[in-house]
Amino acid sequence: MTPQTMRIAGHRGHSAGAPENTMAAFRKARQLGGSGVTCETDLSLTSDGEFVLIHDETVDRTTDGHGLVRNMTYSEIAGLDAGSWYGPEFAGERVPRLRDALQFAREVGIIYQVELKIYDRDDEIFPKLKAMIAELGCADLLQFSSFDFVQLRAIKQAIPDVPTVGLSHSRLIDPAALAREANVDAINLEIQHFPSGESFQLHDAGFAVFLHVPRPDRLEKLKTYGVDIEARVVEWVREGRLDHIISDDVAQMARIRNEARG
Repeated sequence: MTPQTMRIAGHRGHSAGAPENTMAAFRKARQLGGSGVTCETDLSLTSDGEFVLIHDETVDRTTDGHGLVRNMTYSEIAGLDAGSWYGPEFAGERVPRLRDALQFAREVGIIYQVELKIYDRDDEIFPKLKAMIAELGCADLLQFSSFDFVQLRAIKQAIPDVPTVGLSHSRLIDPAALAREANVDAINLEIQHFPSGESFQLHDAGFAVFLHVPRPDRLEKLKTYGVDIEARVVEWVREGRLDHIISDDVAQMARIRNEARG
């Protein structure tokens, strides 16, 4: 990617301005990021086999309900309010189904980076995902991400048309070797390790480089001490070291991209 083609993304949608992993957050990401914006989101499975987009194992933090997602039916989860906790203007937002989110993505031109949050059930979830992708014809609207590189390798074997993104909090000795072994298309690097040169190792080996950038309110204090993280990211983009940047705040990502373009 170049500064002209680099992708921007919202972490759990535009979660800086709407309740995370809701259609409101996805709509806001599209509004701020334009056509082709990516929405990172999180995949869970209900007790009756529906894929839903929610980060936690429980519904407690982001809805007005209580319980484990895997022990609840979709009907039970669909009746919960997933917006009021964030602000009264979002009252009535629901936990989306993956199916509905994908249909929306086709209508408005967004991509979902779906983090796999369901472990030790690959034999169950992979065929269900594959069937849904075939039915909707939506492989082009998806990426799969995970901290579980074994699972990423397995899902690429099962659903080869969907790109995969390896997530890591660690500084990697040989990120390209790991990417190659897991057969991923990209690695998301941690910003504190980024200057160490992993992006060069990955690009030289043909893998894409993703970066999560802290939201602006978390960077303000550092900037008062002369540490301008956003300026560094702009330079990394101009140097061709990044293919995709993501934050809770999609407007921040658009601003960095536009500044890098000059």
